[in-house]
Amino acid sequence: MVNKLLSSLFGISLFHSDKKEKERLGEQLTAISLRLKDQQNRLEETIRRLKEKDKDLFSKVIRAQEEGEEARAKIYAQEIAEIRKFIKIIYTATLALEKVRIKLDTVQELQGASIVLFPVAKLLGDLKDQVRNVVPDVAMALDSIVSNVNGIAIQTGSVDGTSLVPSIVDEQAQQILKEAQSSAEAKMKEILPDLPHPPISQTPVRRKVTVDDVMSYIKSRGGFFDVQDFASLYGLGRQEVMELLREMNSRGLISLEA
Repeated sequence: MVNKLLSSLFGISLFHSDKKEKERLGEQLTAISLRLKDQQNRLEETIRRLKEKDKDLFSKVIRAQEEGEEARAKIYAQEIAEIRKFIKIIYTATLALEKVRIKLDTVQELQGASIVLFPVAKLLGDLKDQVRNVVPDVAMALDSIVSNVNGIAIQTGSVDGTSLVPSIVDEQAQQILKEAQSSAEAKMKEILPDLPHPPISQTPVRRKVTVDDVMSYIKSRGGFFDVQDFASLYGLGRQEVMELLREMNSRGLISLEA
């Protein structure tokens, strides 16, 4: 009976210990989720500022094209392309963090925590590297969060980071990242207009100057012919005009003075 009583008490003790650990895990994951939300807010604010800059540069591209300054329009367009590259990186990170927060909510049992948390830490590490040069303050915060997530995973799970197959951890992280990138691309198409294409410069088709044109010009000028004026009037080079006059002279239509 004593053994039975001890066994019963030991079981209750284990139950309470497990319950406390589970509550502690929940508190830790909630704290991490809130920290991730803070980083999401920072990223979204950065996106807002970049979108405003994108809009301003877009207007400048339109204005430069309307004024025929294609070189300046090209410079603005290149700046927009660079900004949109940053927006895509940040948007991807924002969506990935949202997926991570949802994933953290699925961690219910202590035993399975590490299986979820190690891929989460891997993903956050990848995101940290991607945003490092765009939003360094967020990258620093993510670095700290990665350490916390790894620590929780080791403390709460029977599985450690070394016993998990690296390829499996990486595959799970990359799958989330791939989904976030796809969603980011679709979202950018919704919120950002396509860059205007530069107008295609077309060389006007020049009408062939005829003998009749020359004769009409001579008549309108009282029998005189100004080579430079005629060339300017019909968009010809001086040499072209002289060749036409020599041809007409050889046909006896006009008489050129030596």
